Amino acid sequence: MKYVELYKLQNDGSQKIIATLYLNDGGEVECEGDPTLAENLKREGIKGYSDADRNIPSKLFFKDGLKFLEQLKFNFTSGYLNASDVKEK
Repeated sequence: MKYVELYKLQNDGSQKIIATLYLNDGGEVECEGDPTLAENLKREGIKGYSDADRNIPSKLFFKDGLKFLEQLKFNFTSGYLNASDVKEK
């Protein structure tokens, strides 16, 4: 199973996993963790950072599956909130 973890910076300087997004059996993304973040991601989507070799739309949603997971690390790169690379269990 492929997944991405979203981390939030804590007051003590540590990072805490606040959500895990993963591919379900149907190839779509599901989110476990912070319900407000999950709902916002599901409704608003994320920006797709495309390059000349890939055909990525400007907005990605849960239905976009692996492409969505791969783009999370480019959307969450601040010191406050960031995303892991795609991992596999």
